[in-house]
Amino acid sequence: MNKKIIFSKQTFLIAFLVFVNLLCSAQRSETTFFNDSTKTKKPQPIDILDVVKEIQIANEKIKESEIKSKISKDIKKIDSLIPIQQEDILLNKKQAEIFIKANPNRQKINNILNKWNIYNSYLEAWQITINNSIQRNARSLKETDYNEKVWQLTLESSKKQDVPTEIISNINSVFHDFRKLKNTLSQENKKYLSLESKINDLNSITLDIIDQLENLKTSPIYNVLYRRHEPLWKTTIPETKVEIPRGGDKESGGIKIKNTLDFFKTFEHLIYLYIVIVLIIIGFLRYIKKGIALFEYDQNNAFLKKSLDLISHKPKVIIAFICMIIAKFYFSNAPKIVEDIFTFLVLVLAVPIVYKSLTEKFRNVVFVIIFFYLYNTAKAYIWFESYQYRAYLLLEASLVMLSLYYFTRPYKKTRKLPLKDLSLFFVKLTPLIYLLCLTSIISNILGYTNLADVSLKICTQGSAITLTFYGILRILEGTSLALMHRHYGSKGNVNLLKKVAVEKKVLKFVQTIVFILWLLFFLNILDQFSTFIDFFNNLLTEPYVVGSITFTIGDILSFILILIGSFIATSFIGFIIDGDEGALKFLRLPKGVPNAISLVIRYLILAFGIVFALSSLGIDLGKFNLMAGALGLGIGFGLQNVISNFVSGLILVFERPILPGDTVEVNNLLGTVNKIGIRSSNISTYEGADVVVPNNNLVANDLINWTLSNNIKRVEILIGTTYGSDPNQVLEILLECATNYTQAMNDPAPVALFSDFGDNSLNFRLRFWVHFELGLKSKSDVSIAIYNSFKEHGIEIPFPQQDIYIKSTPDKEE
Repeated sequence: MNKKIIFSKQTFLIAFLVFVNLLCSAQRSETTFFNDSTKTKKPQPIDILDVVKEIQIANEKIKESEIKSKISKDIKKIDSLIPIQQEDILLNKKQAEIFIKANPNRQKINNILNKWNIYNSYLEAWQITINNSIQRNARSLKETDYNEKVWQLTLESSKKQDVPTEIISNINSVFHDFRKLKNTLSQENKKYLSLESKINDLNSITLDIIDQLENLKTSPIYNVLYRRHEPLWKTTIPETKVEIPRGGDKESGGIKIKNTLDFFKTFEHLIYLYIVIVLIIIGFLRYIKKGIALFEYDQNNAFLKKSLDLISHKPKVIIAFICMIIAKFYFSNAPKIVEDIFTFLVLVLAVPIVYKSLTEKFRNVVFVIIFFYLYNTAKAYIWFESYQYRAYLLLEASLVMLSLYYFTRPYKKTRKLPLKDLSLFFVKLTPLIYLLCLTSIISNILGYTNLADVSLKICTQGSAITLTFYGILRILEGTSLALMHRHYGSKGNVNLLKKVAVEKKVLKFVQTIVFILWLLFFLNILDQFSTFIDFFNNLLTEPYVVGSITFTIGDILSFILILIGSFIATSFIGFIIDGDEGALKFLRLPKGVPNAISLVIRYLILAFGIVFALSSLGIDLGKFNLMAGALGLGIGFGLQNVISNFVSGLILVFERPILPGDTVEVNNLLGTVNKIGIRSSNISTYEGADVVVPNNNLVANDLINWTLSNNIKRVEILIGTTYGSDPNQVLEILLECATNYTQAMNDPAPVALFSDFGDNSLNFRLRFWVHFELGLKSKSDVSIAIYNSFKEHGIEIPFPQQDIYIKSTPDKEE
């Protein structure tokens, strides 16, 4: 056994060093492979003996290349659409230049930016398609050129030798076919390059307009404290209206619908992937909903009940809500109207999710939030004169204040109500919303319309994203609790304190993530998201030099985040997969196999996580080859015990002589295995102590596993009776006591045996089988039953006796 173990350790050690060496040389190997694959072999003539077979192979290659070289439908479609797109872009370029001079509001600039970003998406998608065709064509051209030279040399060689005329003719035919194919590929390559050049020209125009619009957004006239208009009392209503061109966001509904349909036709492949995502979401919701129905939960826990009831009773609404959110970001370059429709549907679907979570007094606030979202969004589709726009903002601010007063009156009494979650958040922000509305009204009157617009956006759009993210939070809390409920519910014995602690950690993590995302979206409302990103991008990419080392804060953060992410991923996988009742339960794997699978996945994630983390620092991993050799020496000397325990842990996991939950006995230590770790295992004794045992001790020493194949144990009771008792009656009584014991197993059946004739007693043995954990209790119960039965039948249990014979006694005097 020990030889096998030593051999296993040596084998794993060699494999481990080879794996480290491969990982360390990943970058170098990748580069070498790429360079070797692109080397051109020197053309050589084909041997005349093989030429007939090679002619047949060459003809098949030519047919295959001709099929592949045909211009695809996508390229033909792009070729036909480029003139239309070019005309459209040039027309809209002129209109965009007029629009820029028309002093539009920021919302309309975002509208036009969206439109030009869609143009950019079209062109980039076309460019990727053409680049792929060019690369594929270049590979075919290179191969065809090589084959042409080979068959040219073969033709010349065959003419010098005594080769039949038919074969020379066939060789000549193959040679000319390859030359013809080469010319065809060259012509197609020129066509692809011409298309790519046209797309680059259009993309250059598109990016130039996008830059102009971005510069317009950041110009001083859109600063919050910039006075764009005269005070309201100095404003005059103009007699004529300025006509804004179509490119200035005054497109007809038919054109908007046409643009939307064109977008979805162009990115049709995205729709298929989106359908797959929707199906996955449906399957996931059904899975966790089934878990809620299968296992009972604490009905007295109001928060748990509310969260799980949301998943159980409103799965269709939740699926639709999640799908609309994914669609909003998945089709991020869709026309603005599509994006706004998605947002509106998200808000509508959020109502049934959050409605009952609100205090009854504030439940109708959700409908008011949707109304103000529509009111605010309308500004992007209606072109206002400056006085109309200011009146529109004044009306909006007044409506917000009236709505706020309606829901919070009287405010002092409302604050004293027992409020929670979103209702409490809404009431606490009431003074701030009043202040923002007053700021909007005053700044509008004074001509600071930028400040008026931003103040109202914080109130209306901020409320919309708060409603959305509260719905997301409720769903994430419900799904997290449902997953943990299913995970722990499938297990027999659950540590409730540990379960509650894990639930609290997960909920806190979910709430933190949702808050961070809400904050980022709130910055986007203020048009400060790009500023925020630029600031941190500059901060994280600023290079610092220490000696000969150059690094950035971003590299260090990437290193730390990759490592943290790897450890979180391993913990999550261990939580989901570990145990026979884990996520792999449906595969019905043998006991312990899910733990082995989990271990392999976790080690791979950690290994690649370390490699990626080092790569993020810009470290050349090829330099670690020498370190791998040094690591081997270190393992052979200083780290021998550590690696021995590590390899022993792997042997325990894959060979499975012990598993978590088994009762084992090693070195006079009896207890239950809690965990098999990397270096050591944890065994809980029946005295309540947790003993850390090195894995090598469990592999190298004799190990008794009481519950490896099954968890039943034989209990043996030794008892004696006086010589005057009837042995047959005693055997009947012993067998009856064991049979009547409810915890004793019928198979194997209890056995009562006469043992031997003792010095003072007739000795008997009673053997019966019980579950391991009932061993001590069953022995006690059956022994008491035997004693009571013996007493009832008058059978005595002897005790040791000794007769003393006194031959003489001393005299009194003495």
